[in-house]
Amino acid sequence: KGVDVGGTWRENTYPGCRVDIHSFFYSFSFARHIWDDCFAPAPQVFAYMQAVAREKGLYEHIQFNTEVSDAHWDEATQRWQLLCRNSDGQVRVDSNVVVFAVGQLNRPMIPAIPGIETFEGPAFHSAQWDHSIDWSGKRVGVIGTGASATQFIPQLAKTAADLKVFARTTNWLLPTPDLHGKNSDSCKWLLANLPHYSLWNRVAMAMPQGVGFLEDVMVDVDYPPTEVAVSARNEQLRQDISAWMEPQFADRPDLRDVLVPDSPVGGKRIVRDNGTWIATLKRDNVSMIRQPIEAITPKGICCVDGTEHEFDLIVYGTGFHASKFLMPINITGRGGVALQEVWKGDDARAYLGMTVPEFPNMFCMYGPNTSLVVYSTIIQFSELTAKYVVDAVRLLLEGGHQSMEVKTPVFESYNQRIDQANLLR
Repeated sequence: KGVDVGGTWRENTYPGCRVDIHSFFYSFSFARHIWDDCFAPAPQVFAYMQAVAREKGLYEHIQFNTEVSDAHWDEATQRWQLLCRNSDGQVRVDSNVVVFAVGQLNRPMIPAIPGIETFEGPAFHSAQWDHSIDWSGKRVGVIGTGASATQFIPQLAKTAADLKVFARTTNWLLPTPDLHGKNSDSCKWLLANLPHYSLWNRVAMAMPQGVGFLEDVMVDVDYPPTEVAVSARNEQLRQDISAWMEPQFADRPDLRDVLVPDSPVGGKRIVRDNGTWIATLKRDNVSMIRQPIEAITPKGICCVDGTEHEFDLIVYGTGFHASKFLMPINITGRGGVALQEVWKGDDARAYLGMTVPEFPNMFCMYGPNTSLVVYSTIIQFSELTAKYVVDAVRLLLEGGHQSMEVKTPVFESYNQRIDQANLLR
């Protein structure tokens, strides 16, 4: 539906935007790249995506500015009928197979706060950054402290006169000293000149990253229940991270409540940091507010305690509709079954995150239960998904079949295993 490839790296242009997986691991195995930065800034990642698309001849196969609104499985023809909107109006496309690779983080979520439309100053979501706005010397309000917010808030804090951050919860930080570092010249030389070194380097990163903190966030049913840990390993990880964080705000004990989460490590996404986040919150022009928001007024934000904070600019770092998969496409499968009815509420399910009974020849990339919290990278997940889809299409072609779909018992058994595993994480 966009104007170019790149997805989230095309749309997110907020200051400070960068990957939170090492650059060498955040690149395709078939298009390895020599990165300047350990954790590449968004413009570098976007340029890389464009380069891969050019080198692989993908641009000639892509229709830009074309959004799919409806997808209907036609039993008679055994094909998908897609309705698309572009500059010429509505267009129908028939396909034997459809792969929904629309991502999860592309529908910004603006919170339903009373009075949000009454604010008289500029206001925008971080994924819709207005670069015409100069925040220097301004009073800025930010709602949210997630992965994006922890990247752009330090940039705002450098020149804003007053910056207030409204946070319901706080995130655990993952110590990452080289977050803003450069890859050494010797490393880049080896990647460029030593045969097979790039593959070895990737595997060396992939092996530990593929497992990540999984065992540290699994529930030990015999561990005494607490609010801050789910196992002895989880408690040790909490202590290790706390020991790294606490010296950074030893001179500001008042920040403990806004920096140290009261939830287990892994309960939500862990944010990479090299000390920048705590240093930002210690600035004289920055404060964090934990009071819930009651309403947005023409002049600013009013909290439930009656305090009104006036601002010149409001930025929403409130994330995306990540659990509303494939929205707002209307998808109907065999017998007119609507996918959104099958996925009522936020209960989206798919076998291996990819296929659903009654929806033949349909595959999802970055589908239900494939999002990342403590391990791996979406690049690796996407490559594995692509291999599965290609193998499935090959099976169709070699067997002379018209359609294929996952069997209901297989689908249900898989999701039972997912539910059981989630009880322990």
